[in-house]
Amino acid sequence: MFKKVTLLILALLMMFGVMGCNKTTTTTTTTETTTSDSMVSLPDLMGANRETITETLEDLGLTVKYYIDVSKIYESEDEYDKFVRFGQDMVAGTKVELGTEVRVYTTPLHLETKYYNNLSSYDATLQLEESDYLGKEFIADGYGVVTVEKFVDGDTTWFRSGSQSFSVRYLGIDTPESTALYEPWGKTAAKYTEAVLKTAETIVLQSEGTRQDGNGRYLAWVWYRTSAESDFILLNLELVELAYSKNKVAVGSIYTTILTLADWDASMTKRRVWGEIDPNYDYSKEGTQMSIQYLLDNFDDYVGLKVVITGTITRKVGNSVYLQDETGYGVFMYGGFTTSAQLQVGANVTIGALTPTYYNGSPQLSNFSKTNLSVNEATEPIEPVTITYDDFAFNKMGLLVTIENLLITGFNSSKTSIYVKDNNNNTFTVRIDDSTGLNADTLGLTVGVAITVTGPLSYYDYDFDSSNTSYVYDKSNYQLMLTTSGDLIVLV
Repeated sequence: MFKKVTLLILALLMMFGVMGCNKTTTTTTTTETTTSDSMVSLPDLMGANRETITETLEDLGLTVKYYIDVSKIYESEDEYDKFVRFGQDMVAGTKVELGTEVRVYTTPLHLETKYYNNLSSYDATLQLEESDYLGKEFIADGYGVVTVEKFVDGDTTWFRSGSQSFSVRYLGIDTPESTALYEPWGKTAAKYTEAVLKTAETIVLQSEGTRQDGNGRYLAWVWYRTSAESDFILLNLELVELAYSKNKVAVGSIYTTILTLADWDASMTKRRVWGEIDPNYDYSKEGTQMSIQYLLDNFDDYVGLKVVITGTITRKVGNSVYLQDETGYGVFMYGGFTTSAQLQVGANVTIGALTPTYYNGSPQLSNFSKTNLSVNEATEPIEPVTITYDDFAFNKMGLLVTIENLLITGFNSSKTSIYVKDNNNNTFTVRIDDSTGLNADTLGLTVGVAITVTGPLSYYDYDFDSSNTSYVYDKSNYQLMLTTSGDLIVLV
């Protein structure tokens, strides 16, 4: 009996042992299958655009969150909207769980224009028609056909209507600076505006709201068409939609909505002013160190780049200064709205990250920042060099000079430009900057008085074109800058 019971117990134990083994084996197999089915490998997406990336990842049971890589220069349209890398240190082949949100970086996106070149379809009431401006003149009526007098930058142009020329600041936009200051995409925007208006068959200005800004410039929407049969294009809108400018339109304008939409679309691409690297801009924090003489001798080679200059401040005009170094050459540095107590006459300074550019033919340095300024030990005072009209030359601009025995022949309306001639009847201008608070009246000057003047030599030509490689400097356009009453001697 005992043996039968024992055998029965052993049989039961063996049966439970087998069942237990089967259960363990089944659990292990199920776990391996689940792990395999819930993990996927990230695919190789090199060369794929966003549409393909989204489709590929969603087919794998993943979601995607996009970012744009603006760390590199992209110069061809073929390079835009292309896969760059996965985020979170993941690469092709990395295993992730189903349902994972995968971060993907692409190059900036293509700009899809759908407003400026199709305005009638979007809102016909916004489209300029000939009936809006025929028989009208811009300054008198707020509408009018004009011609280009002079290009300035991306959002400012001098136009002519009849016999009158005037400066116009484009409404609703603010392209990067490219004249006194130099900013990424500024020159590119300026060249685009110039190229468009140079090929225009008709240009029409339209005012809205305030007619002029605080600088006396007219404010306008700028329309153009490429042929008599084509629709007018709103250039202000075009510059926003092509990411040459961010939207700055005032609330309440008839173009507020459309510029806002164009601005939003452009911002999503991260193109141009929205973050893309400008291949023609120097982003360096310091620049190439050089003497002022070397800079002037090679000025065109450094326009738009960054330089480091050391010199003694010879004269100050507002926040701007004239610098002169031991080589005996000088240059003007535009300070803009940046003030610094360290910029004082007589101080010897080193300033980095300055951008050479032209202002109406006169070479100057822009983009001044106090963070790039250092003051050196004092040097010997800079004494002016006596010159004559025959010495006027490009490499003398910015130099502190004295010109003797000049006869006053007239003034401009504000009496801040003093017209003079020398003993050989050569004529030029003594210019008083507005920041000095001086003019011919406060200085007691009248026509027929002879004077000797000390100041930096400068140049001003309204028609100067830096792209004209055959431009010839005219000596009559040179100016002597009077910055203080102590630099003027009235001859008896």
